[in-house]
Amino acid sequence: MRILVVAALLVAAPLAAAPTPEAVTVKVNGLVCDFCARSIEAMMKKRGDVAGVHVDLDKGEVHLRLKADAKLDDPTLTKLIVDSGYSVTGIERKPL
Repeated sequence: MRILVVAALLVAAPLAAAPTPEAVTVKVNGLVCDFCARSIEAMMKKRGDVAGVHVDLDKGEVHLRLKADAKLDDPTLTKLIVDSGYSVTGIERKPL
């Protein structure tokens, strides 16, 4: 029985340590037109840590899907949006 428990722990340990991709929603003021959306999407698609991006103009949100090993922190993300001419009112993260 002990061998089975140890074997199960050895198999589960690498799974727990695997990085998990994140979904990030950035609430942004100033996103009002299709050009705004396309410029944010183009900028984010160039980044190596972003797997996918969608801008929702109606809600004023940028939805990002980060790669599993991505380290895109809130200050960096805020700076990217602010440097593009918009203001960030909130950032929400959740694992995928």
